Amino acid sequence: MSPQRITSSLLLAVSACAYASETPEPQQVQVTGARAEQRQRETTTSIVINHADIVRQGDQALADVLKRLPGISINGNAIQMRGLGNGYTQILLNGEPVAAGFSLDAIAPETIERIEILRSATAEMSNQAMAGAINIILKKAATRGQRSITASVAQQNGANTPALSAQLSDQSDAYSYSLAAALTRKRSEKPFTDWQEQRDTNDAITLLRRTPQTESGRTDALTLTPRLNWKFADGDTVSWQSFAYIRRVDNLNRADETALLGDHSEYPHNDANFIANFVMLRSDVNWTHLLADGARLEMKLGAATNRRSGIFDFHGRDADGKPLGRHHVDSGPVENTATSTGTYRHPFGEQHAIALGWDASHAVRSEDRNETVFDAKDVQISANNADYRANVNRLALFAQDEWQVTKQYSLYLGLRHERLDTASRANAANAADALDSRSSVWSPSLQSRYALANKDVLRLAISRTYKAPPLVKLVPRRYTNDNNNNPTNPDEQGNPNLRPELAWGMDAAYEHYLGGGALLSVSTYLRRIRDVTQSRLFQQDGVWVEAPFNDGNARAHGVELEAKLPLTKTLDLRANLSRNWSRVDNVPGPDNRLESQTPATANIGADYRWQQFTVGGNLNYQAAGPSRQSLKVFNSASPKRELDLYALWKVGAKTQLRISAANLLHQQASETTLYTDSSGATQRIRLTPTYATLRLMLEHQL
Repeated sequence: MSPQRITSSLLLAVSACAYASETPEPQQVQVTGARAEQRQRETTTSIVINHADIVRQGDQALADVLKRLPGISINGNAIQMRGLGNGYTQILLNGEPVAAGFSLDAIAPETIERIEILRSATAEMSNQAMAGAINIILKKAATRGQRSITASVAQQNGANTPALSAQLSDQSDAYSYSLAAALTRKRSEKPFTDWQEQRDTNDAITLLRRTPQTESGRTDALTLTPRLNWKFADGDTVSWQSFAYIRRVDNLNRADETALLGDHSEYPHNDANFIANFVMLRSDVNWTHLLADGARLEMKLGAATNRRSGIFDFHGRDADGKPLGRHHVDSGPVENTATSTGTYRHPFGEQHAIALGWDASHAVRSEDRNETVFDAKDVQISANNADYRANVNRLALFAQDEWQVTKQYSLYLGLRHERLDTASRANAANAADALDSRSSVWSPSLQSRYALANKDVLRLAISRTYKAPPLVKLVPRRYTNDNNNNPTNPDEQGNPNLRPELAWGMDAAYEHYLGGGALLSVSTYLRRIRDVTQSRLFQQDGVWVEAPFNDGNARAHGVELEAKLPLTKTLDLRANLSRNWSRVDNVPGPDNRLESQTPATANIGADYRWQQFTVGGNLNYQAAGPSRQSLKVFNSASPKRELDLYALWKVGAKTQLRISAANLLHQQASETTLYTDSSGATQRIRLTPTYATLRLMLEHQL
């Protein structure tokens, strides 16, 4: 169906719903002021974004929502706080760390109740959050008799992505339920071009290759988030929350290399096809038991499975298009996890409360991976089995104390001890891949809040956090590239001797409240990191390999500005700005930043309401620039500038049409990797055009 016919169908549906609706439009309730007051009162610092703000601009992807939030940037598929991704930012789903391989595409914005930005650590949450934590809370609130459906279609570079979502909920005195579901069919066509250049010691070009590539993809996905709540006569409550994500991916990458100077790579023309099925299931049961004197016990049991079955085929051809060989990989990683958490809370008067608890998990990860190599006549010449199984056990005990010392001053104290044990066993042919890793960390934390006479707030937080290496970084298995191994395109390998990174951090903030939800704030942070993880590039048997290793100390600091200004009853203005710096001591400067750190981000947005219409938009800027990985390896990237606009038309009391346009500037992105040594330099430049996305959404309350 063409975009014009889709647009016409949506407009006809809106007109029909408007004609049928005779219910007067309810008065709009603004909750911005209430959220600001809650933030003003809380001792622990956090920024909460509610559902209305999440869906305001009609974003199709969660990444587009997050990029506008204070201090957050998106680098590829990685979410970064303070410009730091790569494991420094903790991503939580309903308060629990997400599984390895979690994708932002797994959660549709329509299924999220709120997002919490936690700048400093607390003992109750995992302290694997050097840069901070982002807690994504799925739909919990149950509204009596709610029935809503949303249909949308998005278009980018000629490819359409239809989506359908629905929400159901109801409640009685003792029982309530809710269900949010989203179904999408995404099509994509992404061209990009790689340039490879080599120079000798005299700076003369000895090799120049241009490789245009096209990545075509199709993704079908279903997300379900059911929840049940029971309230008993004695005040106890039981809730069951689940999350199901099923996705099928079919991607084809085509590459056609031209050697402008020098030789071709091993496979100048190649196709790579990846077909996979993903299943992510998670279920939690939470029980809250009321005790005497206002105390209560909260316990939660959870189970999750995250699995993928995939087939990868690489077909290599020479410069004339004749077959040279084929690589075939069957893989099926599976991760099953059981969790148990509990917290005992006891108040002491109206100004004092303590909490004690535990947080434990047991995860089993296994992977069946078989790789087969064929020659030009499709005759098998080698096979490799890389199966393994790993157990990851985590146990944390914590205690925390919240104390309203005076009317103006409140204090939070916490202590958490977390132990992580990882044991991996490979098959007999890969016995060298076995590993045993153990680590434990004591993590004290302090947060304080002081309210000034004019109700402004001063905050100070100190905490110890850490970053444990993920399993894929520990297993000493080689993950090979199918073509053109060189210093800018190396194989990857884990390091079983990798140690956790440890950091002491300080956060401070001043928040100025103007009333009516208006807010001005400035905050700063400092992190001192021990045993920082860097990537080391080396040659092994003539093959370039990159592996992680611990490389001394590093430090990071920065500042964030935030403004929320409801200028009138119809016009809201919002803006934020962050600037980040870092330095790795053992990497020579300049530009010896932590890997992939974003130097700065900025957002400015506005919303204007007039009768049944609302229009608005946001301009996002994400800086990039040079970064030195080591004495010989240098990376750089282009900055991002993205303009997003939207318009909302409330057709009636139960129907509204939302039109959004994202990335209207559609700037070309570039990434550069440079390797230099005594023999010369190798450089790879990737140029990727970007495209605007137009999306129409029809939302109707049944």
